[in-house]
Amino acid sequence: MAVEHSSVIQKIDTGLNADTVEWCPFDGFENLLLCGTYKLYEETNNAQKVHEQASLPEHSQQTRIGKVSVYRLTFENNCQPCLEEQSKMNMCGVLDIKWPEQKLDNKVVFGLVDAEGFCQLFAVNEACITEKISKAKLNSPSLGLSLGFSSSVGGAKQRVAASDSSGFLSILDIDKGLEVIDSWQAHDYEAWITAFHKFDGNLVFSGGDDCRLKGWDIRDLSRPVFISKRHQMGVCSIQSHPFYENIFASGSYDEDILVWDKRTMKMPLASASLGGGVWRIKWNPVDGAYILTATMYNGTHIVDYRNASMSEGRKKRSTMKT
Repeated sequence: MAVEHSSVIQKIDTGLNADTVEWCPFDGFENLLLCGTYKLYEETNNAQKVHEQASLPEHSQQTRIGKVSVYRLTFENNCQPCLEEQSKMNMCGVLDIKWPEQKLDNKVVFGLVDAEGFCQLFAVNEACITEKISKAKLNSPSLGLSLGFSSSVGGAKQRVAASDSSGFLSILDIDKGLEVIDSWQAHDYEAWITAFHKFDGNLVFSGGDDCRLKGWDIRDLSRPVFISKRHQMGVCSIQSHPFYENIFASGSYDEDILVWDKRTMKMPLASASLGGGVWRIKWNPVDGAYILTATMYNGTHIVDYRNASMSEGRKKRSTMKT
């Protein structure tokens, strides 16, 4: 679907590279937007200043700094939407941010992974002030690259999956203060993305710089449930369809977004080439008819999945429109 006559409503200078943004899904907080930023500095003459900002030791050869900003969306008298920064946390580089599907202990909570290899949980109050809840170290020495919360469907116990730059995946128990209960080598190189299946709390997806898309049953990690080699470059985005329990999408540096039926992984159901690495994908949560993408060097796209959405079990791959 081509979007015509679009216009820029507002531009915000985030200071550092903005690599992850997430709207809050909870009632009464839907106007809150989180933005995580990241910047890598090599040692230079001004390294001391950078070290002081990031609270890192002076002997570090590379410095990764970042922050998490909390924005609030408001509407002015003429109904013009406006995003305003309400608070921020300076920290090391933030690679990914996610919200769980439901509040934790009645708190509005989000999780992140950072450039020092930690997975962290924070709460946000009505004044948009953040408070750290728990923190856990992932595989060392690594950068945390992505995280995903397990689904709360059926009252299942919520957990966190996190991936890191050493190719490891970790499963963390929220009730035990983010205790790492499993950790394993999932990919040969960077594990760029991980995500729980929306309807199955035992199934975890992962994608890595080894060009592999994998599925894992966390009850038996001796081997993957599936391995796909369809992507030609690193796999960096994965998300389940919000309504069809067997459907999910993946995106890659190869510039393709692929839609899959997890029961038949030999061939994707549909595809679209977007002209840039597909860094993040989001299904439309209302009806799942469209996929919003953030691509490298080629802006954003809205991918039309309406014709392909009825193709569960099809043997012929279809091409989606953008």
